[in-house]
Amino acid sequence: MKRRGSLMTSAGMIGSVLSLAFVLLTIQVRAQSVLDPKCTGEPDVPWSEQIAGCTRAIETGKYAGKDLVKALIFRAKAHGQTGDIDRCLGDIEQAIRLDPTDAFAFGARGDVHLARKDYERALADYTKAASLAPNNALVFIGRGMVYVATGDIDRAMADFGQAIRLQPTLASGLYWRGIAKRLKGDAAAAAADIAAAKKIDPDVDQ
Repeated sequence: MKRRGSLMTSAGMIGSVLSLAFVLLTIQVRAQSVLDPKCTGEPDVPWSEQIAGCTRAIETGKYAGKDLVKALIFRAKAHGQTGDIDRCLGDIEQAIRLDPTDAFAFGARGDVHLARKDYERALADYTKAASLAPNNALVFIGRGMVYVATGDIDRAMADFGQAIRLQPTLASGLYWRGIAKRLKGDAAAAAADIAAAKKIDPDVDQ
């Protein structure tokens, strides 16, 4: 498939993509027990402190199973937000080895591969995540972004449409469907989707 060119700078792609798979995860675990006061997975704690906090939690040896996976994913997010993509990927890989059924870990690895423009691996990971968590709208946005990057706009439109069906008020779904419609040449429909996305989140295009 012919690629249609980069829609973002590399830094912008990494910054926006690495936030995708983690959003629903942090919402899901918000009410669960705290691993460490500095390991929250949310921007209420500086990312450098989160790396230290999550490392403390991991190294205590007290956590196993999903709790350990959670600590690894939170630390991966912090590494990603500080630009250390290699360590981010290392933590995600470990999380997948510990729990091969964790959809969020596959989605997060897809995010990293997408940021690195490794579209074949990103596509495989998002597809795996979608099979494990078919109600996670963000997985379909991630896979749709792969299809945009590789020029498969029809499949991108299908995935963005599925994301919107799952979560109609998700600004990023509307925004990216607008981008896909623009690439298809439907300027009026594209403008309508992008305007709707900005009404929900004025900074969605930032």
